[in-house]
Amino acid sequence: MRNSVSGLRISRTKALAVTGALAVTGAFVATGVAAHASSVNNHKAAMADAAAVSTLKAEQDKAGTTPQGASEADAASLLAQRAAADAANRDASRAPVATDAAAADAAAKAASDKAAADKAAADKAAADAAAKAASDKAASDKAAADKAAADLAAAAKAAADKAAADAAPQWSAAAAAAKKAADAAAAAKAKAATPAYANNLDGWIKQAVAILNANGTPTSYNAVYQAAMHESAGNPNAVNGWDSNAAAGTPSIGLLQVIQPTFNAYSLSGHKNIYNPVDNIIAGARYAAERYGSLDNVVAARCGGSCWVGY
Repeated sequence: MRNSVSGLRISRTKALAVTGALAVTGAFVATGVAAHASSVNNHKAAMADAAAVSTLKAEQDKAGTTPQGASEADAASLLAQRAAADAANRDASRAPVATDAAAADAAAKAASDKAAADKAAADKAAADAAAKAASDKAASDKAAADKAAADLAAAAKAAADKAAADAAPQWSAAAAAAKKAADAAAAAKAKAATPAYANNLDGWIKQAVAILNANGTPTSYNAVYQAAMHESAGNPNAVNGWDSNAAAGTPSIGLLQVIQPTFNAYSLSGHKNIYNPVDNIIAGARYAAERYGSLDNVVAARCGGSCWVGY
């Protein structure tokens, strides 16, 4: 009878253990393929729990100390605790799956963003390189054009300088010839414009009168002739050594008998020789103009020369 009861207890315990294992296994199957690995592990744990329950029942039956109701209650309690642990494990196993998926999405997005950033950076670098290459080429082209223009200008200047150097002797000879011709023409014109005066009293008077008229002292030919004939008899080398001027150390000299201090005061530039008849007439006529208004006035006061006295 004891063996029958024990066999019944073992059968009931096995049935309970199998039922619990099937329940646990069914719960794990419901998690699907995504939690397959976790289900396998949980199944193994359930089998271990069933074995532990069987062992516990066997020990209790062997000792004969535990009522059947208590054994079943212990087994049910153990299976309930295991089911709660399994549920917690399933929740814990699902969370990492979701977390891993989010992490994978984040990693994929980060990789995509990095790839896009890398492509944008590469595109910008390529655009910058292309722009720099274009700028460098433009600068190189401009430098080449500037050099070509400078070379062309230098060549043109060199050609012009050479042409000028080659033509310089010819131009110099032509210029010298032109200057010589111009000088000759000017000399001829001056010679034609300058009257030729005879080297005698008539010529001296005419030349002196022309110079006096040109320098603001109008004088007539007759006034000069009368003064010259009455003062020196027309002798340009005449010197009076007996009058008061001679006694004072300044004798009267020349055609118009002018003393040296008076000659120095009234002579013109370029006419400084008191014995030159033209220079002497110029100084005497200018002195008479300063003192009497003109040499013509002197002659008129002397009856046109017929009542001549020194002036």
